[in-house]
Amino acid sequence: MKPAPALAATPRKASGRQRPNRRPISVATREAILRAAEDEFAARGFGGARSDAIAERAGVNKALPFYHFGSKARLYEEVLKRALGRLGEIVTHTIESPQPAERLAYFVRDLSSYLAANPNWLKIITRELVDDGPRSRAIARRYLKPLVDATHAEITRAIESGHMRAMDPLQAMISIAGEVIFYPLIAPFLEGLGMRKPLAAVNRAKREEAVLTLLNAALRTPQIGKVQSSNPD
Repeated sequence: MKPAPALAATPRKASGRQRPNRRPISVATREAILRAAEDEFAARGFGGARSDAIAERAGVNKALPFYHFGSKARLYEEVLKRALGRLGEIVTHTIESPQPAERLAYFVRDLSSYLAANPNWLKIITRELVDDGPRSRAIARRYLKPLVDATHAEITRAIESGHMRAMDPLQAMISIAGEVIFYPLIAPFLEGLGMRKPLAAVNRAKREEAVLTLLNAALRTPQIGKVQSSNPD
């Protein structure tokens, strides 16, 4: 099985103007800026994020965040690359498992744990979906499509080997991811309905078990039929 492709940056075309050399900063300072930028983008979105607010969060000079990374767009891209890189690791862990029966459980539990520990990721992605702009489509093409393609191929193999019900692999991916992502998304509503700490480990474990029970019942009964794919070209 081939691992999911790494989320490497797409090479950019060289322009006539050379970017000025940026003064190097320490690893700790860079990490502080990226963490602060993640918090700011999650709270205010790309359009509302401000360099001085990021700098204040990171404890650095107010010009440093955008100056070091070149622009707000480049800083935002770096934040996204870090967040979606972890998703790539989860997908790789899933498809590299030697036991097909374990792959679904790995994905559900790994993604559930990641979302609970990194709430900013879901906020940033949700803001992108709400904005529904060209940047969202570019993010999907650049960072998500390689993961979707790798998972599509693995689900197709599982269907052909009889481990999984015959269905469109892309629709299967949407259903699996949706079952996991929706829960932390509605966590505030669940608290309003009386559930204490929906993202606590004990409650997440209950949700993961429910999702796995539902998905295993839906996906693991083989049926005869040709797979019709809606995987985008």
